[in-house]
Amino acid sequence: MLPAGLSAETGVGCRRGGENLFLRRPCIGRAVLLKRGAEAELRRTTYLGREAVEKARVHKGYRLPALDDELRRARIRTEAKLIGEARAAGVPVPILYDIDLVENRLVMEFIEGPTAKAVLDAGGKAADDLCRTIGQTIARLHGADIVHGDLTTSNMILRAGRLVLIDFSLGEKTSSTESKGVDLRLLKEALTGAHARGPEYFEAVARAYRRRYPNAAGVLAKAKEIEERGRYT
Repeated sequence: MLPAGLSAETGVGCRRGGENLFLRRPCIGRAVLLKRGAEAELRRTTYLGREAVEKARVHKGYRLPALDDELRRARIRTEAKLIGEARAAGVPVPILYDIDLVENRLVMEFIEGPTAKAVLDAGGKAADDLCRTIGQTIARLHGADIVHGDLTTSNMILRAGRLVLIDFSLGEKTSSTESKGVDLRLLKEALTGAHARGPEYFEAVARAYRRRYPNAAGVLAKAKEIEERGRYT
């Protein structure tokens, strides 16, 4: 859900004196570029005085303008919907402050804290505890039939010890065991490719996932099947 006074269609809505003033960007502060990727630009900013991140879908010059705008708008809508549904399922995600379907932007809560990658790099009990939390969180996500699409340890941030999932730009709503298996396969690749204890970490994630998700056996079997496919193609 959007905060009171917010319009998903017209942009930012500031509540002042009991009235909603739907102005394009009066609530958003000065933005500083954090990251420029192939699909989106991230800027750190403020929203009504709160620390925030603005995510803008990048225009693709090789596409027809009308088609490009339609695709970017659809992806913004999908990402916003997935964030909302993940939150409703009990998955910690950033609070969504604004959806701008004219400029194809999202403004959401800025999450301060180390990435899961940094915590796993450090090792120790904190890393072991985190693996369990990751497995439980993915189980909750998949239980709501949400696939993240980019489950790397850089898209997980610990705020005050609590894991928060970010960046649902490649996500989808689906009950597909194949898609959920791809999610876990991507996570396994991220863990084994970046951490010396990667295989051990993934097993800890998988154990927690099995305990929390009734269909875990099928998804893990599919993830293994996908891995085997990759070896022979």
